Amino acid sequence: MRLGLAVAVWLGVALAGAAQGDLSDEDLLRALDDARFFASDVTSVRVRVTSQKSDDVDVAELLLQFATMAGESYARITFLAPEGLAGQIFLSTPDATYFFGPDLDFPIKTAATTEVFGDAAVAQTSGIRFADQYTVADRRTEVSAGGEPRLVVDLAAVDFTVAFQAVTVTVDPETLRPLSATLYALSGLPFYDVEYVEYATLGEDDVYVRVQRITNRLIAGRVTLSEVLELASDPLAAQLFDPEGLGAPGIP
Repeated sequence: MRLGLAVAVWLGVALAGAAQGDLSDEDLLRALDDARFFASDVTSVRVRVTSQKSDDVDVAELLLQFATMAGESYARITFLAPEGLAGQIFLSTPDATYFFGPDLDFPIKTAATTEVFGDAAVAQTSGIRFADQYTVADRRTEVSAGGEPRLVVDLAAVDFTVAFQAVTVTVDPETLRPLSATLYALSGLPFYDVEYVEYATLGEDDVYVRVQRITNRLIAGRVTLSEVLELASDPLAAQLFDPEGLGAPGIP
């Protein structure tokens, strides 16, 4: 490497490290969440999920709905298509994750790591919020293969109820936008690689991830692409997020 290039790379790493080093761990985690998620007034999101397994490609559309009640977060995932899955629901509450389908009389408990479609698990589909579920185990500045400085943050789950017990996030140190993340299974093996492919802006300055790609590290040839199609801010009824209301008359 020529001296000038080496100095430029070193300066880039040093400046990037200084910029992110001013943030506390808590502020850093919230910045990573703010970059990935739309504003809190967004209550509904329509998403297209494309699952590739070797030579097979399947597509689904989902409706994601969100609520905060008594300071706790709730998320509901409803299949809109294909026809064979339409009406199936995954509901995430502070206490548990539930599954309900048109053929069931009552919801059943499941895990946040349960696959919704392709390799998009419940936790990934509804959104993994780093600030709520993780602490910073380590952070460091590295240089990418292309010579750009990158912030790398190792996260540890706050408790064993969190779907993925460890995450390593690679971040653009200037914008604090996550570029990719590796999600680890309870065993410590890398389970999924998540690439934040495309960011979009809602309104003037509400940045969020519009497209993300999930690659299964344990099974070759499995890739899942998730694309945000539409956002809405209509108020939602609290009953939508009540497990006991799933399947009740008058509640969709």
